Amino acid sequence: MNRIVAALAVCLAVALAAPARAADDGKALFAQKCASCHGPDGKGKTPMGQKLGAKDLTHEDKEPLDEIVKDIENGKPPKMAAYKGKLSAEQIKAVAAYIKGGLK
Repeated sequence: MNRIVAALAVCLAVALAAPARAADDGKALFAQKCASCHGPDGKGKTPMGQKLGAKDLTHEDKEPLDEIVKDIENGKPPKMAAYKGKLSAEQIKAVAAYIKGGLK
């Protein structure tokens, strides 16, 4: 009986930690894949971002999540690379959620 309770407690702890990890993954992936153009603050004020006309992402919290996902998946040719096939669907959703959450 104690083993079952312990196993359930571990499963519950893992399930509750999953959303936090997804948010962390979104932040880390944004830093890795997006910040060179959009900047760590999402404003697009980096040298590369200014050269390419990178979008200011600080107002994306008003955009539907599925639109942000599509933008990440398909990119914005010819300036922004498409990440479909380069990132998993879960990773793309994590980045989109991070952006939609105000980059926090």
